[in-house]
Amino acid sequence: MKESDAKRRVVELRREIRYHDHRYYVEAEPVISDEAYDRLVRELADLEAAFSHLITADSPTQRVGEELTDGFDTVTHGSPMLSILNAYDEREVLEFDERVRKLLGRSEVAYAIEPKIDGVAVSLLYERGFFLRGATRGDGQQGDDVTANLRTIRQVPMRLLGDREVPGRLEVRGEVYIATEAFERLNRDQTEAGGRVFANPRNAAAGSLKLLDPRVVASRPLEVFVHTVVAGEALGAETHADAVDRARRLGLRTVEHLEVIRNVEEALRRCERWRTRRAELAYQVDGMVIKVNDLAAQRALGHTSKNPRWVLAYKFPALEAMTVVTDIVAQVGRTGVVTPVAILEPVPLAGSTISRATLHNEDEVRRKDIRVGDTVVIQKGGEVIPKVVKAIVDQRRGTEKPFHLPKRCPSCGGPLKRFEDEVAVRCTNIRCPAQLMRRVQHFASRTAMDIEGLGEVLVENLVSRGWVSDLGDLYALDPAEVAGLDRMGEKSAENLSRALEKSKGRGLDRLIFGLGIRHVGSRAARVLAQEFGSIDRLSRARADDLAEIHEIGPTIAASVADFFGQPSTDVVLEKLRKAGVRMSQESTSGGGPLEGLRFVLTGTIADRSRGEVEALIRAHGGQTSGSVSARTSYVVAGEKPGSKLKKARALGIPVIDIDALERMTGGGLQKPQGG
Repeated sequence: MKESDAKRRVVELRREIRYHDHRYYVEAEPVISDEAYDRLVRELADLEAAFSHLITADSPTQRVGEELTDGFDTVTHGSPMLSILNAYDEREVLEFDERVRKLLGRSEVAYAIEPKIDGVAVSLLYERGFFLRGATRGDGQQGDDVTANLRTIRQVPMRLLGDREVPGRLEVRGEVYIATEAFERLNRDQTEAGGRVFANPRNAAAGSLKLLDPRVVASRPLEVFVHTVVAGEALGAETHADAVDRARRLGLRTVEHLEVIRNVEEALRRCERWRTRRAELAYQVDGMVIKVNDLAAQRALGHTSKNPRWVLAYKFPALEAMTVVTDIVAQVGRTGVVTPVAILEPVPLAGSTISRATLHNEDEVRRKDIRVGDTVVIQKGGEVIPKVVKAIVDQRRGTEKPFHLPKRCPSCGGPLKRFEDEVAVRCTNIRCPAQLMRRVQHFASRTAMDIEGLGEVLVENLVSRGWVSDLGDLYALDPAEVAGLDRMGEKSAENLSRALEKSKGRGLDRLIFGLGIRHVGSRAARVLAQEFGSIDRLSRARADDLAEIHEIGPTIAASVADFFGQPSTDVVLEKLRKAGVRMSQESTSGGGPLEGLRFVLTGTIADRSRGEVEALIRAHGGQTSGSVSARTSYVVAGEKPGSKLKKARALGIPVIDIDALERMTGGGLQKPQGG
């Protein structure tokens, strides 16, 4: 074939294939058989192979087979991809309508409503009719460049139809999703192949879109609906519905069942109709999107930093199903919280099979009166997380058993504790196996003991082999044994050994933080280290004494006292002490005239901030506290002092002003007797 004939035939084939792609993937009304379609594609591929210089980026043959990439580039959106404000009841929808009408100065506003497809938001950019780039929402300002993956989706045309109507630059936004039946097939195939089984269609779509190999993405049943035209005026449209219709005529697969409604009351009636009919759709929806239809009104309404003011997502109530509770077990989380979990007879719900559901805490179990053997209603909160809503009491037969949380930890057998400020019950054993991995990782973190090389995989390996049963065991590891682990070797083991040795001198505050005491962050750890100077003194402190310390308070105080009151804590501290870990604070102030004195500030001090006064005290060896007690040496009073002054006088605590304090820093005043 002559080159001129080949060129002419390539143009004809591409035009014909695009037409059939549109009829099949967008209109869902094919006009030729699959065999006839495949013949056209093969003919085009043969011609492009013979005349390679005729291959173009928008050719139907170029959809699949892009090269592997190391990751995704970052794309800055031309206009922010803001999230849509959610509403969960009619009242919120009516309030949205009231705000819109008030801002626009209208008595009535027409809306466009459409199903809210449960998928992954994407942006598609076309230049002179050619597909240029596609990106995920990301943080709204920037997203991942997933152009190669979007090219594998048949509903994304490589070139728009109708050359005369195509603007120079067109951006549309839509939702990538997987249809319900296709999702079920995908999970069956994944199971047979020993691959990952997805929790729901949305997760499957999101995971597929983020794969680095477009050839694998092409094997996933991804589809897309376009629901928004950015700057729809570029298409000559004055309304949202018209812009979407014009996008459809350009070959884009636009959202189904879009309706224009004259007012909010009618919009609510249509939303209710779709709530009862959503199972008829081939894909999952979790609500309806309500948009101001007039584009000029949309521009006038604008947006906040997070949400457009002209659109609202009216979320449907979560889907429900009935099943039976076969057991309730206590599960220990990585933070020590013991959670009751319902074991259920497996039941399909919103695209996944549910066999477990958290019951949150013992109070929740009692409030809902959930028993083993109960028939219960389960619900997917936000269409994702299963929860038990209620028991069907009328179906009880008398054999159901109430649940009682065990008195001891199901993982380590240690006592469980419920703190006053929480509904959760916790295992506070520092050596509890269920919490051990997290504790070790925290202990080794950069802001704690900074043990380089002690990553998640190695920690899991050490714990699973029983080589580390608590934090103290880290310093007894045999480098030769560690070297024999997968991905280690002698060099890595030596580096770990050096990092462990180096960590022994990190300092008292980092050790306190690294121990993972509940509520004790790095700042509180520094305060405790400065206040007590050693682990021994801190471990003997009473909760009442701890609560008096400025920046500690009763919650942290109770947690610290409880932590050091556990026998398992003594075991770990003794191991750390024998290993040579520094357990006391090295003095950096070299003493000072205020050494051994404790000050409480009250009132406003002229020309000085409270922080400056506290810094002055600490710089000269003193300590500060937030409350007055028998241990207080002086109260420093400024203007308009509070109740601390009254308490100081009742206890006979000396009261001074800022001038007296400054004289003390120069040795002008004597320490009080007994202070």
